[in-house]
Amino acid sequence: MMRNLRVNSSFKSKRDAEILQNALTILQAMTSNTNFPEPSPSLTEVQDAVTDYQEKLAKASQKGSPLDESIKNESKEGLGSVLKRLAFYVNSVAEGNMPMLLSSGFSLSAQPIAGLIPPIPTRLRLTDGPLSGQIRFDFDKIAGRLIYEYSMADERDESGMLVWSDRKTTTSTRNILSGLQPGTTYYVRVRAVNSNGPGDWCEPVSLMAR
Repeated sequence: MMRNLRVNSSFKSKRDAEILQNALTILQAMTSNTNFPEPSPSLTEVQDAVTDYQEKLAKASQKGSPLDESIKNESKEGLGSVLKRLAFYVNSVAEGNMPMLLSSGFSLSAQPIAGLIPPIPTRLRLTDGPLSGQIRFDFDKIAGRLIYEYSMADERDESGMLVWSDRKTTTSTRNILSGLQPGTTYYVRVRAVNSNGPGDWCEPVSLMAR
């Protein structure tokens, strides 16, 4: 299935020069990339991690002391962590679209086994939050290592379709929406995401904020 295509998010086994080259390629490809308008983490954070690693790598290469090597390795792990988060963002936005994935500068992972995307979250419930202008939403937990994405809508377009907000992420099945307008009806939908990509959205549920 095309939607199972994803970019590689593992950098642990990369050699020093290899991870640095990968990071520079990704930075160049993601800069002003209209496919990914709001990178998370920001490209500034990625650039800072690259710069820090370049400096630590250069110092370790010149002196080669155990301390410099240790500091370099710590910086390398930090860069790998930042790139892993960026890869997750790319996979979430591209949803298996090969041209979009390739435009990010990341390499593609091996094609995963079909059918391993997570199932649709069940029993989405909306209830009043503890304060005015808040709505609590809960749903049943899905087994496995994954996160959840949710979006909200409070209006419809000219064709009657709900206008969904940008996706937000959570690791919890119990969440609070804040800053809502009392008397306005809000719709919420949720989907699960694992390393193979996002599952399908659940049916939206609505509640009027108090």
